[in-house]
Amino acid sequence: MDRLEHSAAAADTLAAEKVMAVRPQCIGVRRLRDVIADCAQRIFHAGPDYRSPQEIPAPVLHSAAQAAVFEGWSASVDEAIAALRAGRIRTASAQAHRLLVPLSGVLSASMAVFEIADPAQALAPVWVALNEGQTHATRLGRLDDGLVPHLRWLNGAFADWLAGGFETPLDLLPLLAEARAQGDDCHARTVVGSQLVSAALLRRSPPVSEDVSAFLSESPAFALNVWMGATALAASAAEGVEGASIVTRAGGNGVEFGIQLASRPGQWVCVPAPVPQGTIEPAHQGRQAEGALGDSAVVDFAGLGGQSLQFAPLVAQGVAASLPADAAQRAVQVLASKAPPLVRGLCATAAASCVAAGVGPLVLIGMIDAQGVAGRIGGGVVDVPATLFERALQAH
Repeated sequence: MDRLEHSAAAADTLAAEKVMAVRPQCIGVRRLRDVIADCAQRIFHAGPDYRSPQEIPAPVLHSAAQAAVFEGWSASVDEAIAALRAGRIRTASAQAHRLLVPLSGVLSASMAVFEIADPAQALAPVWVALNEGQTHATRLGRLDDGLVPHLRWLNGAFADWLAGGFETPLDLLPLLAEARAQGDDCHARTVVGSQLVSAALLRRSPPVSEDVSAFLSESPAFALNVWMGATALAASAAEGVEGASIVTRAGGNGVEFGIQLASRPGQWVCVPAPVPQGTIEPAHQGRQAEGALGDSAVVDFAGLGGQSLQFAPLVAQGVAASLPADAAQRAVQVLASKAPPLVRGLCATAAASCVAAGVGPLVLIGMIDAQGVAGRIGGGVVDVPATLFERALQAH
């Protein structure tokens, strides 16, 4: 190893230690307009910014339009779509503002977000969308007459109930570790984690109506958004470490998939969004999946999801046909350090490790109908190409 390589390796070690030292906590529920100053007539989406309003894919366009109706910015979905295409309603990358949304999900001014922080660190918080449940959800990217009424309840009565449960912070690493120990990969499968998070919330604040308990019991992915916030917060601790190739942000907008490195905060490096590889459900045969969507890739880049399949045999079995031959080795190949017990901290992906191995992380991801009609049509895998990390190091 020459002097330059040694310096880069030392920078990655330092950055990875900063990530591992973060103890994410959910400290409250806020309104987006209370944490983001410029959110009037503005929709926040996953992944990097779109280069033009014309390239917004149908699933995200549908979600954004329904959010505009929810906000009262447009009287109808058609009116909202026209305003989005014309740029009168603006769009922006959620992660660029320390926000996170899953799949085709969006955030707008009146929506509630979990605030994730580590009060012991001089680290800005991140804010993540509330999981919307299994039926009416912006993350599905389809037009849905029930979505706007559901958003009113979710960001009204439900969010008000949630906000009452944070007199003290909720530690997330112990819950995350327990979920993985019981078979969750913490991305594709979050059943145990959702039960643990829901139980903790219900203990803190008894529900005022049966609607709350019923919603939580019917939301097996509720914890995913919380895990997204936890992993994104931890990764952000590496930002600013000179020479470090640790990936601090990652996500897809359906057109491009991008990452940011610790040494170059705020600068996306992108490739065309890979189409997830997986089995399309029988009811949706003939449909095509949109390119990779969502900010939930941050979970896999933290050593969970596609890098934790050995802990989640049911998930591994379900995606086996879509996995590369070296899937079991990916964590060792791409992570900056050997994974510690999860209760001791989160991992980080190093672009330098990816380039050296010639592979990127595996991301477990929902497959969203490219036409924005059917919503989720299956579950798949994105094998993030090594070329993305090569480009990032060249820019680095």
